[in-house]
Amino acid sequence: MQPVLRNRFHFYALFTALMIAGSVTGQIYNPTFYPADSNAAVFYLNRLDFQSPLRLNSYDTSLVDFQAYNWLDSRIPFYATLGNSGLAYRDLDFNVSRPTGFSYGINTFDAYLFQQEEIKYYLNPKPFTELDVVLGASKEQMLNVRHQQKVFRKLSVGVDFEHINSLGTYQRQKSNNRRVAFKAKYFTDNLKYGVIANYTNNKVIVQESGGIVYDSVYEMNLEPDRSIIDIRLRDAQNTIRKAGVYLQQYYQISAKKEMPKQDSGYIPDERFRLRLGRLSHSFNYEKNAMVYSDLNPQSGYYQNIYVDSVNTYDSVYFQKIEIAFAWSNADYIDRMKPQPLLVLFGIKHQLSKVVDSLVNQSFTHLTPHGEIRFTPHPLFNLEGNASLILSDDEYQGDFSIIGLAQLEILRKKTYRTTFNFGFETANHAAPYFYLHYFSNHFAWDNNFSKTLSNKLSAFITQDKLKLGVDISTINNHLYIGADTLPAQYGSSVEVFKAYFEKGERVGKFDLIGRAVYQKSSQEDIIRLPEFMAYLTMTFNLKLVKGALDTRSGFDLRYNSPYFADGYMPALRAFYLQNERETGGFIHADFFINFKVKRTRFFLKAQNILSIIVQEYDYYAVPHYPMQDFGIKFGLDWRFHD
Repeated sequence: MQPVLRNRFHFYALFTALMIAGSVTGQIYNPTFYPADSNAAVFYLNRLDFQSPLRLNSYDTSLVDFQAYNWLDSRIPFYATLGNSGLAYRDLDFNVSRPTGFSYGINTFDAYLFQQEEIKYYLNPKPFTELDVVLGASKEQMLNVRHQQKVFRKLSVGVDFEHINSLGTYQRQKSNNRRVAFKAKYFTDNLKYGVIANYTNNKVIVQESGGIVYDSVYEMNLEPDRSIIDIRLRDAQNTIRKAGVYLQQYYQISAKKEMPKQDSGYIPDERFRLRLGRLSHSFNYEKNAMVYSDLNPQSGYYQNIYVDSVNTYDSVYFQKIEIAFAWSNADYIDRMKPQPLLVLFGIKHQLSKVVDSLVNQSFTHLTPHGEIRFTPHPLFNLEGNASLILSDDEYQGDFSIIGLAQLEILRKKTYRTTFNFGFETANHAAPYFYLHYFSNHFAWDNNFSKTLSNKLSAFITQDKLKLGVDISTINNHLYIGADTLPAQYGSSVEVFKAYFEKGERVGKFDLIGRAVYQKSSQEDIIRLPEFMAYLTMTFNLKLVKGALDTRSGFDLRYNSPYFADGYMPALRAFYLQNERETGGFIHADFFINFKVKRTRFFLKAQNILSIIVQEYDYYAVPHYPMQDFGIKFGLDWRFHD
């Protein structure tokens, strides 16, 4: 370990020990920390620094969308991918948001990598275990295992393991993705001190085909055996690795207010108590590596060969260490009486390093940040956060400001309506990938201006209805052009988006859907399907005297025709293309879901219209056909003991 890192490690170890020592008092454990139902499945995320009460989320154990087993389906409403589970993807629902700080800029595999903000810490007094298995055509296999239990009275540990192994229908389409997170959490009896920690390890290995050579062979169904259709790349592969360690802890400075005693003679202490808030600290270390290899660089697929005409091996390594300290006025956990005003002030120190075949570059950033949530009345809420980078490099002055106002009217549950108004403004330096890159087939050294983005949003929610509008403006937008090189549009681009979400139950029937209309002012720069929609129609029925729940129906998806971005495997990035339009078809699946006590399973017939209408034009990305008709089976088994 380097001397600087060793000294910092010693400091943080001492800091943690002092926080634990100061928290060990004789106060009574608050039983509301755990849910009343010991078999309930609830979890929270990594916001010990600010959220008070601790924001609990119910773990979904219903049959709703249980058939949406694909990792992308559960995270991204609309996306384009390469025709098999676990491959590169692109989000089609436009969004300008981006974290402040160092960013490498390649995000086409992020959904397959654990992100700290999505790791679940289960809050269950009993051991919690869940096993998911999915089997499908073309040797598609998925395995998910989740487990958490107490090892001591105040210490719990757990593990999340997820794996995709899918051969694919076409040649060189295999994915072998796995990720694992080992987790631990500890809270003192009086909740004066708490800590969560995890170690994550992610690995994505995908074969790259470059797409099929002749689209007509697929579209005219000239070769029903998809595995022998000619492809553009025969020896290419992408490997992405990400590993990291994360720790977050808090210490409540003030003593906890005494709980009322049971005897009638108890007189509460009405003296004024100064609440000194909460100190928090977090440590996050991530290391990333990406390798693109091709044993046949002279296949004719690449325009340039700069280094090696026999073997392509392009590697990039980058790492990040982020240390944060913060103070907030968050008090002890009290779910029955949330605090009307919550504020947080903090500072982050981020060290980043990038290494490739030519460059070894480091960045150091100091980022003050703040957060606020103000609820003067149960019907009104204001919240926001802001951050600013202080450094002496190109990131100097980068900032992000986000705000949201919520007004609730009509308190009856059926008619309860919330009006929401939000804004986002951010100024960010170009991600590293867009500025500097050198590989066997691509090389550039750019000097792009910062990107300024603004977004205004308004939406209404009522029961299962959500209706909203986003207006985004981007100055100096970055993209990959049709020549597969980074480019920047020097003027302003506006994107208008309107969306509608609705769930409706009529007797035993459910209708759940989302529709999006989005329009770019510069359609040659930002390519988006103008209209997208999905609709799930189900019939719900209880069988075997109510012991067996069933939910059967159809998933329908559609997006209007547009010139979808192409995919360049050697860059792991999507780029503008003008060869052909994709979209304009309905993709339909039939499914039936079952639930017996804590066991769920499904049967799914995928892309059923392809065998009914006998048309073969199902593309989300040019030259990468989507999967044909196939049968999927999935099983989920959850138990507490």
